[in-house]
Order: sequence, then structure tokens, then C-alpha cells
Amino acid sequence: MNQVYFLDIFMFVFVLQFLFYFKESMLNTLVKKFLNSLVGVFSYTNTLPLSSVISIFTFIVLLTCCFGGYFTYSFCPCGMVEFTFVYAAVAWLSTLLTFISSEKFSVYMSKPGDTYLKTLSMLLIEIVSEFSRPLALTVRLTVNITVGHLVSMMLYQGLELSMGDQYIWLSILAIMMECFVFFIQSYIFSRLIFLYLNE
Repeated sequence: MNQVYFLDIFMFVFVLQFLFYFKESMLNTLVKKFLNSLVGVFSYTNTLPLSSVISIFTFIVLLTCCFGGYFTYSFCPCGMVEFTFVYAAVAWLSTLLTFISSEKFSVYMSKPGDTYLKTLSMLLIEIVSEFSRPLALTVRLTVNITVGHLVSMMLYQGLELSMGDQYIWLSILAIMMECFVFFIQSYIFSRLIFLYLNE
């Protein structure tokens, strides 16, 4: 039973060519449908047409980092504050530079009819609000990924202790829960970047 037969290899290669090789392969069709649905979710506005591209890129990179880190080392890099802070700072800086380069920035900083004292106080509030965003993005992503990992592992360990030897399905359920947490948190992060770009 431990021998590999020619027919097994042939069938494996035969199925793989339908998955990867052909132009309309299953994998290619799935990727196209997934990207089209992302474009539908992150629809762009006429004033900033690249906002959907930036958000989709952010979503795919975060999803790749989460899944790549989890399946190779069983720990997601988005659970580390250093990685998340750098990524959030770069994403936020792109939104800030896009906003500063627009014409709305000068109107945003001083509205007509306001006194100097009110303009100065509102300017300080807006600066604090703008510079707190990368910290909020960092804390939100790091804490949610870490808590999702801990909760799914505690459920897995508790059910494994109570059920005994029948825990293979529980490990599959725990992995699916982790993947769901990764997907949701990547979506929330990229959606916030999309909202920051379009405000």
C-alpha cells in the first residue's frame, strides 16, 4: 500500500492541469471572481479613483501575511505590534499625503468666517485626531488578531479535553475560526483605510 503507481501520478497531474495550467482554470476563475467582488466592495469615487486599488492591495497583503504566518509558524505577524504599527503608519501616511495634496486641505484647515482662536483650537484638535489614527489602527488590528487567536485556541483546548480522542474535527474547526478572524480583521483594516482616503 505504500507504493506509488503510475496511474496515481497521472491522475494527480491530470487534475492539476485543470486547476492551474489552462487559461480558464478553476484557480484562475476563482481569483478573478474574488478580485471582482473586492472591487465591488471597495468601490471608488470619482474624486479619488485609486482608493479602491490601495484598499484592495492592503487587504490582499494583510490576508497573505496572516495566512502565510499562521500556516508556516502558527503565529500571525499581524499579532505583533511592530509589524502592525509600521504597516498602519505607512497606510495612514498614504492617506494623509493624498489628503494634503488635495485642494480641500486649505479649506479644511481654515473655514471662512471663523475667528483665529477657533481656527487654532480646531487645528490642534484635527492634528491630534489625524495623528491618533495609526495608533488606533495598530491597536485595533493587533488586539483583535491576538484575542481571536487566544479565544479559538482556548475553545479548541477545552473541547479537546472534554471530548478526548475525537478532536481532529475540532482542530479543523479551530483553523477555520482563525481564518475567519484573519479575513474579517483584514477587511476591517482595509475598509478603514478606504474610508480615510475618501473623507
